[in-house]
Amino acid sequence: MKGQAFSAHGGLPAGLLTLGRLGHHPLFDAAAIRRAFARVDDGLIEQRALLGAHQAMRALAGLPGLAEMRHYLRALPEPTVDLLVYLYFRKLDQSLDGEDRILH
Repeated sequence: MKGQAFSAHGGLPAGLLTLGRLGHHPLFDAAAIRRAFARVDDGLIEQRALLGAHQAMRALAGLPGLAEMRHYLRALPEPTVDLLVYLYFRKLDQSLDGEDRILH
């Protein structure tokens, strides 16, 4: 995708939210999504991961495209990625409020 498709929207690239509304989540693979929601459900998110996720969102916003974002995510600790997955889906759900929902 071209850079303009990823203009920031609430701390997340708008292009990713647009794709997410359609049920496509290219930044995260299915295993990471399942793992993240299991960790959240089990209460395993730590304060350190919150700080790491905040720093990672700022870094992701500065990257030019999806390939660079995925490469950056692969280098992060799993708890940080898990929290990013959770925050992404939370933001996506908020953006869908009032719209017909698509099952992720």
